Amino acid sequence: MPRKHIILPMHIWELEDINVTERLVASVVYGYSEQGNPCFMTNTGFSKLLRVSKRTAQRAVNTLLDKGYLEALEGRQQRQLMCRDCLGGVDTSVQGGETPVSTRNTYINTEPNTEHNKMEEEKRPIHWQQVRDYFTWINDKERGNNSNHVVSWAKDFFTYYDARNWRNKHGVITRWKPVAEAWYRRSLKNAPQRAVARRDDEQLRSDIRWHRKRAAAYSKNSEKAHLAKEELLHAQQLEEKLLKGGR
Repeated sequence: MPRKHIILPMHIWELEDINVTERLVASVVYGYSEQGNPCFMTNTGFSKLLRVSKRTAQRAVNTLLDKGYLEALEGRQQRQLMCRDCLGGVDTSVQGGETPVSTRNTYINTEPNTEHNKMEEEKRPIHWQQVRDYFTWINDKERGNNSNHVVSWAKDFFTYYDARNWRNKHGVITRWKPVAEAWYRRSLKNAPQRAVARRDDEQLRSDIRWHRKRAAAYSKNSEKAHLAKEELLHAQQLEEKLLKGGR
């Protein structure tokens, strides 16, 4: 059945540290969590539903995960998202206090020591896709153009340290993300500069088309004329950046 609407709860709308797209993503996941189900929607699915780019959808999901509003359930073939307690995603019992509300609670309550499990997840990633998502988050945060590299970098990182039982020259790795970021920085320095420059231009042209498309859509609504101007300004700034590159 096609989706007819998205319900945006006030407690999510009033969050001040996330943007509109992130509020909408959180609301979609909350809709599943409220019914006791995980959200199987992919970044592509969020992109199509919310009419944003896949990169924007991915950035929104990563931000919500980093801020602790959502959690990704691991150990499954497909990513599953659930709201954390700060969004009302955890309610261990219904009226009467006997039946778990969500499958997420059932899954967590079967674990003998959830705090220990969280510490283990900080020590090492469960699979290479976690590393890929982290590298993608760094790339997006820094507005980089290394999306074509992150998969191979993530696989290399995971394979390297998994073969060494997650140890480096300092001993056992207790937090994998700082080590992964150092790997990302080294890989970035060794990336072919010509290929990176070519992808820079391609990404700039893609972003310019995106902003101009949004400007055209906003210009059809007089109440959104100011948004159209903002999008055109972004496009012009990117065009200037492209010209300064001399390519």
